[in-house]
Amino acid sequence: MPYIEKTYNENNELIKARIRVSNGYTPDGRKKTQSHTWLPSPKMTELQKHKALEKAAREFEDECKGGSKAVNTVKFQALCERWFENFASRKLKASTIDLYRGFCGRVYDKIGHIRIDKITPETIDEFISWLERERVDSESTALFTGNLKAILNERKIKQCELARLADVSPQTIKSIIDGNKTKKANAEKIAAALGAKYGAMFRTVKSDKRLSPKTVKNYVSLVSSVFDYGCRLRMIKENPCKNCIMPSIPHKDLNMMTRAQAQQFVEILNRPDTPIKYRAFFYLALFGGLRRGEILGLEREDIDFENGLIHIRRTTHYSKQRGFYDTEPKTVKSRRALPLPSFVFQTIRQLQNEQLSMRLALGDQWINTNRLFTTDKGGQMGGSTPLNWLRKTCERNNLPKVNVHSFRHLNASMLIANGADVKSVQLLLGHSQASTTLDIYCQGFQDHQAQALNSVADALLTDIKPISASAAR
Repeated sequence: MPYIEKTYNENNELIKARIRVSNGYTPDGRKKTQSHTWLPSPKMTELQKHKALEKAAREFEDECKGGSKAVNTVKFQALCERWFENFASRKLKASTIDLYRGFCGRVYDKIGHIRIDKITPETIDEFISWLERERVDSESTALFTGNLKAILNERKIKQCELARLADVSPQTIKSIIDGNKTKKANAEKIAAALGAKYGAMFRTVKSDKRLSPKTVKNYVSLVSSVFDYGCRLRMIKENPCKNCIMPSIPHKDLNMMTRAQAQQFVEILNRPDTPIKYRAFFYLALFGGLRRGEILGLEREDIDFENGLIHIRRTTHYSKQRGFYDTEPKTVKSRRALPLPSFVFQTIRQLQNEQLSMRLALGDQWINTNRLFTTDKGGQMGGSTPLNWLRKTCERNNLPKVNVHSFRHLNASMLIANGADVKSVQLLLGHSQASTTLDIYCQGFQDHQAQALNSVADALLTDIKPISASAAR
């Protein structure tokens, strides 16, 4: 039976009532209750008020017991932590979890303290508006002010040893040596590991940029996923994020090399002084359109020299908590076999022969990972290694600043320009749906279709002169 708390005025007239319904217990033993404030119509008599109140109490209890009204007093932060533990840890990649964990500070500050049944679409819209006004952390990155490599050489400390002492990744140390910014938290740990104060080795790099629309969308994606989880557990009736107003994400042109610049880059790859591992890596990126993680995840048995096929079976990622780890390819259709030109396989064979020589030279010190792309000691190559080489190479040769993924776009664009249909491009790139391919490369397909239609006109009008405007009159 629901508990009803009635409130009367000085004339002993019922002016409102509080209806409370109990519906079981939480996992920690607390009683779960849901309350509802009932207000009578001013035109009701006292008898009508009491009858209407009894009816409202029964209906409210039926709603709660039947599950059409969620009965929960859990606050958003508690539900979010439960989502991380019971859902995200089993369903999401570690990199995605790390991204969402980085959002928790702002999310918890704004809505973490609010009961999930009290968060409305209006609450979410206000949260989005606040995010759009927020600025990127102004003191979140730092730049090394001296020569870290020289300091390490002077103290006879290896990069991997400093990474271990500072509890950061080896890629972070290498990135700092290459002159790149790093997280301020990493900089503070590195300075402490070297026995120095943060300000003596690093300077803070401030930013006044606002959060991008894409970042705001990612924040809402986290919140919405948590509410979806709450709906599955029947803790709330519906997700308040469903009808919220999302910021518009401006269209960005794909940043990639032109055909002439790509030809220049291939010439650079073919120079005798280009390390064979980078030649092989970027051959796969450019001629195969592979994702960076797919290339890093290649193993010896994935290379079918006899049939000229590269088998994509895994993707390699890096997380500070987990180190290097593998996952299934991004989509079901990302697991694929690609036929590549013979010179790509010749380059891979050269890379394997080089690794064999290095393995024989190092003996027991060689780390046997069976990976195609490794460090000089056989360990897993990190994603920053080819990226840093690419950036330096582009800068030295006056080529545009691009990332590894841009070669995937270049590969697709050249496939389209050479007459490949949507389905073929989809399968070669490993997109789960043809619509994804169309969304990304719509303009390329439209241009190719226009060329095809013009070719029809050229073929039919070879010996026919179109009627001129004056003749038509």
